[in-house]
Amino acid sequence: MVDLFGKKKLDDRILELETALAKLEDEKVELLRTLEKREEKMRRLTSANQEANLALKAAEQKAAALTTPAPAAMERCEEQKPKARKLSLREMALLMERLKACRSSRDDLLVAYYPGSVPEDAGLPQQIRKAASAIKSQRGGIILHSPQLFSLQLIPPFPISESYSREGSAFALDPLEEMMDTPVLVVSAHAGETFLGVALSREGFEAEEPVDSSVMGKHSKGGWSQKRFERLREEDIKSHVDLVSEKLAKLMGKYKTLLKYAVLSGEESLIRQIAPAIDLPLVERRLERHEERKTKELLQEVYGFTCYRIEI
Repeated sequence: MVDLFGKKKLDDRILELETALAKLEDEKVELLRTLEKREEKMRRLTSANQEANLALKAAEQKAAALTTPAPAAMERCEEQKPKARKLSLREMALLMERLKACRSSRDDLLVAYYPGSVPEDAGLPQQIRKAASAIKSQRGGIILHSPQLFSLQLIPPFPISESYSREGSAFALDPLEEMMDTPVLVVSAHAGETFLGVALSREGFEAEEPVDSSVMGKHSKGGWSQKRFERLREEDIKSHVDLVSEKLAKLMGKYKTLLKYAVLSGEESLIRQIAPAIDLPLVERRLERHEERKTKELLQEVYGFTCYRIEI
């Protein structure tokens, strides 16, 4: 019988599609099975990662507990550190008065002056040397030790030139007194406002030269370009430095033979430009910026000592 309408072909096509569908269903089942296995593996890995993180955190906390001192131990460490005190000129004078009054029939009052690190051969007890060595100073230090009474470390305002130590019935204080009356040139350099002063001792300034000039402040947006502003400011600063150098030359011409040091403080860029005009040993310090009428406070800082009480 002739298939006029192509029914056989349609049946074959349907069979072919059903076979393909069955194959796709099998693939779908296989893919779902694979996906389930992958998700299970991911869950196991996630759980393992969480457990590892918890274990790591616990280990870190345990290690921190082992390496961090207990509060009581930290307090003991703090107590062992020398405590600093800035001495005013009056306080330093009173301290000198008391030190001069100290006497010992055992000849065991020890003083040690040193320019750099604490010397090994100064006759200092090990505990005092260790505590003093923890205090770093480019100007050196002075140790005063009275057995069973006190141990002090002084950081001087000016550099100590050589090591010296002596043990006796009284403290050897001459080098310390000389330092308190050291004549110096003081330069407090700030853009547009620099103070020059000559102090022949801690008693006061022999000469004062405030140098004021107009220097542009910080750049603000609008009006001026950054480069133009910086150029104009540099010109102002150069004019200020020239004016300072001019005043310095006059002071140096009059007082240079009396002066031992030049104490410099202020803006680092200005100090670098002013320093070449000073023919004196330089001592750079971090001093507060004082108003012209408060030069006594500046003098307090210039000649001030820092005192550490060493507990033994």
